[in-house]
Formats: sequence, structure tokens, C-alpha cells
Amino acid sequence: MARSLNPNSTGHTPLPTRPADPPRRGVLAGLVAVIIGGLVSLFPLGAGALVLLDPILKRKSKPAAGGGDKDEGRPFRRVAMVDALPADGTPVQVPVIADLTDAWNREPNQPIGAVYLRKLADGQVECFNAKCPHAGCFVGYSADRKVFQCPCHTSSFELDGKRILPSPSPRNMDDLVVDAEKLRTGEVWVQFVNYYPGHEKREAKP
Repeated sequence: MARSLNPNSTGHTPLPTRPADPPRRGVLAGLVAVIIGGLVSLFPLGAGALVLLDPILKRKSKPAAGGGDKDEGRPFRRVAMVDALPADGTPVQVPVIADLTDAWNREPNQPIGAVYLRKLADGQVECFNAKCPHAGCFVGYSADRKVFQCPCHTSSFELDGKRILPSPSPRNMDDLVVDAEKLRTGEVWVQFVNYYPGHEKREAKP
């Protein structure tokens, strides 16, 4: 009797083995872990971005001053002493100094503009922005003519800031608010505002 060639001692032919299923659960678990890890890593990045952008967001959240004379939110700045102004009403130009702050930097004591101050007979002080409302050039004072004169386009203004017609300037000089309480202490504090030139109606810059 011939010997069986089947290596199985039982004499039965073994069934072909089925290839194992791919580890789907393991792949899915790994994918979920990667997604969760990515989401978790976004939290410190988001927190860092908020810290970095915080000064910019705060600056944008501040309401800008509206047009015209709605400038109640503007700070008053000390610009001169009352005793330093001529008693005869001659205008004096003085710089306006302030601390400049952008999103991350602070530069103290920087010039941000200039004003003309004029002491009146009753002890009050008039203040005008030194920029011409026509094109933004700095206005000079002519002691001979006793008028304000713009060197750029020959706009002229009276001592009270009213334009002398005909004039290329669309409006009078921009008058600014002086703190009456501070005047009693001998100091001149001004609510400084720069206005856009070239418009008939005043519109405050941010």
C-alpha cells in the first residue's frame, strides 16, 4: 500500500489559510489620537497668539472720536504756563508733547503737533491748532500784519482764527478746548486734536 504524501498525520488535507484582516481598529485609533493631539496643540498656540495680538485688539476696541466737536474722550495735555504768554495778546506757538504708544513700543516725550496760544484781556487763553485747515501746513504768525499766515497757499487768518477771504482754506483755524480749571492754577492744558485738512466741516483724526 502506497504511503500518503500528506504531511498531516491525521490523513486529512488542511484547508488553505485566510490572510489576516488589516488592523482597522488600530489604524482608526491612531488617526483619532493624531487629530486629538493636533487639536490639543492648538490651544497653547491660540493662547500665545492672543497674548501677542492683545495690544492691537485693545487699541482697535477703543472708540475713535467722531467728526465735528465730539472729542470728549480726548486727554488734556499740559502745553505751557499762563505767565509765559504775552499780556498783550500776541500769539505764541508751543509744541504739544506726548508719549507715543503703538502695539508693542512706547516712546516718551515725543512731539505730536503744535498749537498757538493767546492770552485774552479777561485772563482766558485761546488755543488754535497750528496746522492750516487747507492742506495741513504749519501756519506762521506775521507780527507786522498781526495775522496768521500759511506759507504753502497764502491762507490768512485773523487773531481769533477766522479766515481772511478770499482764502483757499475751507474753514477757520481749528480752535481747541482749554481746561478752565487748570488756568486758575497757572497752567495751560489743552485738549489736543488733529483734524483732517481740506474739508469744510471738521473731522477729527483718530
